[in-house]
Amino acid sequence: MSTFATRDWVPTQWLSEIVMTRTEQWFGLAGLAWFSGLLEILLFLGVYAAVRDRAEPLVALPLTAVALYSMQSGLSMRPQVLSYLFVALVVAAWLRTVDDGRARWWLVPLVWLWAMLHGMWPVALVVGAVATVGLLLDRRPRAVVLRSAGVTAACAVAAALTPVGPSLYGAVLTVGSRARYFAEWLPPTWTSWSSIGFIVLFVATLAGLWLRGANTWTETLLVASGGVFAAYADRTVPVAAAMLAPLAAAPLQSLLGRRSPMVARERWAVGGGAVAALLALGLAVPHTSADPLAVPSWADPTLDRLPAGTKVLDDWSLGGYLMWRYPRLDLMMHGYGDTFTTAELDRNTRLLQVEPGWQDEVRASGARFALLRPALLSTELVAQEHWIVVHQSDDLVLLRAPTSWRSSAPPVARPFPPVT
Repeated sequence: MSTFATRDWVPTQWLSEIVMTRTEQWFGLAGLAWFSGLLEILLFLGVYAAVRDRAEPLVALPLTAVALYSMQSGLSMRPQVLSYLFVALVVAAWLRTVDDGRARWWLVPLVWLWAMLHGMWPVALVVGAVATVGLLLDRRPRAVVLRSAGVTAACAVAAALTPVGPSLYGAVLTVGSRARYFAEWLPPTWTSWSSIGFIVLFVATLAGLWLRGANTWTETLLVASGGVFAAYADRTVPVAAAMLAPLAAAPLQSLLGRRSPMVARERWAVGGGAVAALLALGLAVPHTSADPLAVPSWADPTLDRLPAGTKVLDDWSLGGYLMWRYPRLDLMMHGYGDTFTTAELDRNTRLLQVEPGWQDEVRASGARFALLRPALLSTELVAQEHWIVVHQSDDLVLLRAPTSWRSSAPPVARPFPPVT
């Protein structure tokens, strides 16, 4: 990705990245915006189907709405949206097993596909293991418990049989060990609106279980697991919401009586609404999402003239866009956190927070240009290191090191990778 990120990297969502890259190549940014809408509509359909399988529309619609509201912090053009969808389907599948004792072997190819799309696939293993323990505590027949354990074990094997191979497990563990560097892995802020939405969903689930009275161990353990996921990190609150939506359905439905089956009219209404939304989105995105991020008029001509491989000290929050728009530049910071070593992540943090020794980090980088937000680092580069302001706007500043400024970086051992 850049000479500033030197850690060996195992891609955990390569299939999603290929699909999204092709979408941009064929349909531009408007196509990506439409694809993002498609993912969220599929998420709605999946969560609604999982809830509707156990409750009337009168229960299923508000539960789906609250669950999606609780997920809003994670709803973006990222493949994690697919993980939320798969979580709801996996929980619904295990609830079906609770009802009829049949093993859902189709979960095995689902997890195999999931492991190529996004790194949250281990949630399926956790849910399967918890459900198997629950079935055992519920005193289900031994054959049911053994088949359930077999499904979970087969899912674990399937995840190691993708083109990435067994190293996928190590990559997932590495992501968790570096959580402190990324805000989405920090504990959730329970005062946010999305977290409040989850609290409403969690309380409704507990109330439904309490009022129904006769609950299985499997349901109880899965609800508890959802609570653990919610408390773990801001990133996993949407996962917990996807788990709880189908779990809340049956207890709340029990307050209203038996569930009626889904009829053709309802299928046409839900499916037709989804198609209409996609058509409306297709008409809108060419006018709302066809252009890149708005930048000052000086940015494109100035940055495009910089030689390939120019080292640039950039703002971490800008790195993803800069990597996409100016792939010839060698950026110090960007969003592919897995490609950085721990020392390199510490370096980035020290620089942005202007901690003691930050000047040495800048000199060691070899960068003679900086593209930053007008904030502490850009101010201190000018004040303390006498960098020159080349261009400046309200939200972006381009700096250049003075001729007299000396870098302590060693010669580059290899050229920057060519752009193809």
